[in-house]
Amino acid sequence: MEASDISATKEGVRPVAAQQQRRSTPTGRTSHRYASLDAMRGLAAFAVVVYHLQRPYAPLAYVAVDFFFVLSGFVIARSYSEKLAGGMPLAAFMRARYARLYPLFLLGTFFGLVQLLAHWKSSNDTIGDLLASLISTVFMLPSPSFLTRSATDLWPLYPLNGPAWSLFWELLVNLVFAMMLFRMRTKYLAVIAAVSLACLVASVSVHQSLDLGWEWRSVDGGLARVFFSFVVGMIIYRVQKNRPPAVTYLALLPIVLILSLLFLPIYSLKFALLFCIVISPLVVLAGTFLEIPAKIQPLGIFLGYLSYPIYMCHRGFTEIYAHFVNSDHVPPLIYIGGFLVLISMISLLSAQLVSIVPRFAFAAKMRAP
Repeated sequence: MEASDISATKEGVRPVAAQQQRRSTPTGRTSHRYASLDAMRGLAAFAVVVYHLQRPYAPLAYVAVDFFFVLSGFVIARSYSEKLAGGMPLAAFMRARYARLYPLFLLGTFFGLVQLLAHWKSSNDTIGDLLASLISTVFMLPSPSFLTRSATDLWPLYPLNGPAWSLFWELLVNLVFAMMLFRMRTKYLAVIAAVSLACLVASVSVHQSLDLGWEWRSVDGGLARVFFSFVVGMIIYRVQKNRPPAVTYLALLPIVLILSLLFLPIYSLKFALLFCIVISPLVVLAGTFLEIPAKIQPLGIFLGYLSYPIYMCHRGFTEIYAHFVNSDHVPPLIYIGGFLVLISMISLLSAQLVSIVPRFAFAAKMRAP
C-alpha cells in the first residue's frame, strides 16, 4: 500500500519530463510521480472493501494484495535503493517504514476493537483472545491466536483488524530488502522470484486457494506471496529505471483492466494465479511507462492518498454498517455505494488526524522551555 510518486504533466503522448515540474533526487536525477499507479492502488483498495462487505460483487479482490506487493517492491526500491547504498542505516530505514505505517495501523485496530466490543455477546472471542491481540498490536506483531483458540477455529494473524496481515509481510520483506535485497544483482533477484513462485504454487496446491497469509495455517503461502511479488516489483524498477512515462489517455487502459478484473465474477483458482503471476506485474509495468493526462491526475493522486487509510480502517465498520443497514432491504448498488462514501469520509478524516497529531506534538515540544 505504498504511495507512488506522482507528477503533474500536460496532455499528449510525450515524455512527462518535457513538461512536468521536476524534483531532484540525491543523485541529481529527475524523480517522477505516477498518478496512474496511484489510481490503480486506490481503486484496488476500494475493491478490497467491497470484497469484505459483499464478497459476491468482488470475488477476486483478494488478489489485489498481490498487486499491492508488486507496487510496493517498485516504490520501495525506487525510494530507498540509492539511500541504502549511500549509507542509510537499517534502523533509520525501519523507523521510516514504521512511521509511515504504524499510525493508521493503530487507528484501524482501534476501530476493529470498537466493532468487536459492540458485538461481544455474539462473538466467539474470549478475554484471552482480546488480551493477546491487544498486546501484540502494540508492537505491530501478529496475534498468537493459535494459542488462544481451538483447533477448529480460525487463527487470524490480526483478529482486531484483518487487513493488517499484509502489513506484517510488508515489513518483513522490507527488512530483508534493507539487509540484502537492494544490493543483489537483478539476475539473483530473478532467482529469488522464481524460487518464491515455485513455493507459492506448491502452497496453493496444498491449500487449494491463493487467499493465503492472513491466517496462521497459511503463513507459508503469505511468505511466498510477498517475496515473489515484492521482488518482481524491484525488478520492474530496475527495468524502468526512472524513464519518464508517456502522457496519454491510453494510460487509462491498465487502470480499467485491473478494476474490471477485480470485480468480474471469476472464481477460478487458475485465473487468480494468472493475476498474481502475470497480470499484476504487467499492470504495474504499464503504469510506469504510461501516465494519465494532467487534467485527471488530481483524481489519481486523491485515490492514491485514500488507499492506505481505506484499506486499514474499513474492516472496523463493515459489521456495524451491516447492523444498521439491512442489505436485504436495500439495492446492492446503494448498499455498497453508501458504505464506500461513508468509509471514504472516515478514512479521509483518519488520514488527516494521523498527520495533524505529530505536528501538534512537535509544536508543543518546540514551545517547551
